Amino acid sequence: MKKILLTSALWLPLVLSQAQTMDVSLQSQSRALRDSTLTAIVHDNDDIKLTERELIQETYQIPAFSLYDQYWDTENICSRHLTMPFGGNPLRIILVQSNNNPFFFPCIGATSVNMAYGAGRNNEFHPGVDIVVKGGSPVKCCFDGVVRMAKIYGDYGRVVVVRHYNGLETVYANLSKIMVKPGQILQSGDIIGASGKSSKTGAEQLHFESRFMNECFNPSLFIDFDFMEMKENTLILNESDLEIPTTNKNEIQEKKDRGVEAKATDSMNQQPSKEAQPKETQNEGEAEYYTVKAGDTMYRISVQHHISLTKLLQMNNMQETDKIDIGQKIRVK
Repeated sequence: MKKILLTSALWLPLVLSQAQTMDVSLQSQSRALRDSTLTAIVHDNDDIKLTERELIQETYQIPAFSLYDQYWDTENICSRHLTMPFGGNPLRIILVQSNNNPFFFPCIGATSVNMAYGAGRNNEFHPGVDIVVKGGSPVKCCFDGVVRMAKIYGDYGRVVVVRHYNGLETVYANLSKIMVKPGQILQSGDIIGASGKSSKTGAEQLHFESRFMNECFNPSLFIDFDFMEMKENTLILNESDLEIPTTNKNEIQEKKDRGVEAKATDSMNQQPSKEAQPKETQNEGEAEYYTVKAGDTMYRISVQHHISLTKLLQMNNMQETDKIDIGQKIRVK
């Protein structure tokens, strides 16, 4: 398999228009994980001509498979916590190597940015960029890679996730059509679908995200959205680039309170009982417990209750490798 180091795309506002109701936020992933009815597989490809590209046949063809600890989820944008390979140093990621196909801007005919990265509404963080483009316009893959996910997914609507050979992933959401399927090997410039209209705002736009190891970061770090091109061929990614800034004072205080509570649990040597509870969440003084259901993971529980996986494990005196059982009580507050 040829080793390809590619890039993902996103941009900073050309023109930032009037504030609109947010369609996709950082909480969108949590809502999709909670509600299985929002994650139905797309079944409308029968009357749509798929992009003609071969499918991967072996796991060695999956981009950055070892880097992602063999994580290849075709159902969710993000459902697993991964250890970042920073080691205290920034990462230098080559976007396009000499044997790669060139970078393609994701949509032709884009006119402006409707909402920039981080520009949240109602204290919700916007994890991508909304690009204004006429509905039905072709949406193209930014770099060579393999389709990881292609389906209807909660607030994202019809969405395609492509993993590239350097470990970056690009997310194309709010599509009116999907023209690829998981496992397809794509070249940059391949059409993956058509742009659509947001169900919440009514705006014709493409929601675009760039991610690394399941965490979103600002695509303007490597894409110039004024000129619709890459800034540099090397992306310098720091650990701080993957941190979501907190601007709400209540959220800041809540994080501080959780930090104090997490430290207090370090001295606890007793794990909560695995007895099933009559209710999903039970209050015991100031503590709250969640009853494990089929398909739950510690990471999924942490996302649902808006708490970091590290703190959740600390509060329950657990390791990331520990298994959980249906009916087990997990402390979430």
